Amino acid sequence: MRRWPIVLLALALPAFALATCAPVGDELEKQAALYESVVWPAPPQQARIRLVAVFGEPEDLGIRQSFMGRLWGWIAGAGPRHMVRPYAIAVEGQRLAVADPGVGAVHLYDTAGGDYERIEWADKRLLRSPVGVAFVGDALYVADSALGDIFVFDSGGKLTRTIKGLERPTGLVWDPRAGRLYVTDTLSHSVVVLDADGERLLAFGDRGIGDGEFNYPSHLTLAGGRLYVNDTMNFRIQVFDLDGEFISAFGRHGDGSGNLAQPKGVGIDSEGHVYVTDALFNRVQIFDETGALLLAFGGDGAAPGEFWLPTGLYIAKDRIYVADSYNQRVQIFQFLGGT
Repeated sequence: MRRWPIVLLALALPAFALATCAPVGDELEKQAALYESVVWPAPPQQARIRLVAVFGEPEDLGIRQSFMGRLWGWIAGAGPRHMVRPYAIAVEGQRLAVADPGVGAVHLYDTAGGDYERIEWADKRLLRSPVGVAFVGDALYVADSALGDIFVFDSGGKLTRTIKGLERPTGLVWDPRAGRLYVTDTLSHSVVVLDADGERLLAFGDRGIGDGEFNYPSHLTLAGGRLYVNDTMNFRIQVFDLDGEFISAFGRHGDGSGNLAQPKGVGIDSEGHVYVTDALFNRVQIFDETGALLLAFGGDGAAPGEFWLPTGLYIAKDRIYVADSYNQRVQIFQFLGGT
């Protein structure tokens, strides 16, 4: 009979762990005030980019775990809440997902409800290399490049579908208007277009250096009816219409400003500027639509606003989320307007 209290406690703890997380409150506003002077370009020039927040664990966003939550984590053997090697980011409203191949998991943050969740299982398989994430309504799509599959989770983190038939899926971006998921299949040197159920609609690209050809494409994004693809080992960004027809390209290999040395994430702000993270430069470079360099921000280091091998990038409402991979954190910047 003495075992019953222990059993009841074990059953009750998950509910306490979920229900006692503190709300985010004004944590981001506090950080924004703290970093108000971290801007690019430096004064006296007019600032175009400003650092807003830096976080590597839920507590940095004001999402705090109660004593009961920590106790349940100890009993259940929960993994670390801190990022290890963040790689890709997706944002939908107040939800934020960070793919972390360093720990084999996806970190999920709900900044409205003050909740944190970690997804590391896809049915009976552990995630091995989650490198792409995209929100599709309430669902979260996760590309695992090592397993070769895309996993679909509902809002509660339960696996609902597995999409197969790809060699090495990496980047993901969802087009809500057309109901299409665009996937970079890195090993097949192509972009594959799926519907929400995972049915293949079309694919384009092949290995090469010509227009519309790829050499290990990775990250991609959508904006203004155009698809921007990081053609990684051709050291360029290619632009397509939504049916895969080539429009333009820019970029060349080099170690100077405006060149691409190790391009990673790509994003577009409200004025059509193209942002590209470069892991070798430890900077984010901003280009106009012709590929002319407008500005670069970041730099080598671990201080706020500096990077160590940055990878994925996501822009939502002119907030720029950068996966600062080897600093084990995400940094959030704000585009302040201007060209």
